[in-house]
Amino acid sequence: MATIVKRVVGALLALVGLAITAAGVWFATQLGTSGTAEFAMHPATTDPVVVGPEVLNRVDADVVVTATPTEGGSVFMALANPSDATAVVGASQHVTVTGVSVRDWALLSRTTGTGTAPDLGAADLWRQQDDAKGPVTLTVQQSEAPETLVVKAEGGQLSSLTMEVTDKSWFVEAVVGALIGLFLLVVGVVLLTARRTRHHGDVAVQPVQPVPPVPDAAGTIDPDQPVGAGDGSEPTVPLPATVVSPPEATAAPDTTDSPDPHDPEEVTR
Repeated sequence: MATIVKRVVGALLALVGLAITAAGVWFATQLGTSGTAEFAMHPATTDPVVVGPEVLNRVDADVVVTATPTEGGSVFMALANPSDATAVVGASQHVTVTGVSVRDWALLSRTTGTGTAPDLGAADLWRQQDDAKGPVTLTVQQSEAPETLVVKAEGGQLSSLTMEVTDKSWFVEAVVGALIGLFLLVVGVVLLTARRTRHHGDVAVQPVQPVPPVPDAAGTIDPDQPVGAGDGSEPTVPLPATVVSPPEATAAPDTTDSPDPHDPEEVTR
């Protein structure tokens, strides 16, 4: 029963360790030594793209957002209080970034609303804004949270939107996780291997029957004669001297006639 439990525990540790090691190595290679995570989307739309605080302000590190229009176009990008940004966009058709996918390193989004968006640049509620041709980059600092980012392509479509977050501790955590997983994997394999080795190494030991000493022709056993183990090995155990005497001969009965005291003739003679 104990052997089965060890085998199950070893298998579980090996599987968990393998999964943690693979995840740690994957994150370390994707983040790099700088610990930079980059998420992207390709909306290919002229509608405004809204990134709320549930995405921008989820981490303590600064978030760098870069918007790239199609060739020949320009981009408007601005930050505002969440309620102010929602009021400007209103019920017009727009794309809302709802989260990130770590597996695909992508921004998740959905399209809501109807109608054409108003002129966003005309509003005077923006805390920070930029309007230029080609890629436009804006850094969101967590000290100003919560904030909502609004991006809109002008003179073309929005080709791509990327969001970068840098935290060096993420790389360290990924490496530590990979080492912990490797340790669990080794422990699990050792438990499984030790069980199999012990199983195949069991050998039944038969008791060794000693070979009795052989007396010489006179019936005497040499005290220096060693006793063998019976398995072809050299004898090692000497026996004490033992003398076997031949059986004593039985005395023959005396057949000589003796005088009978009751017979007068035998006595006279």
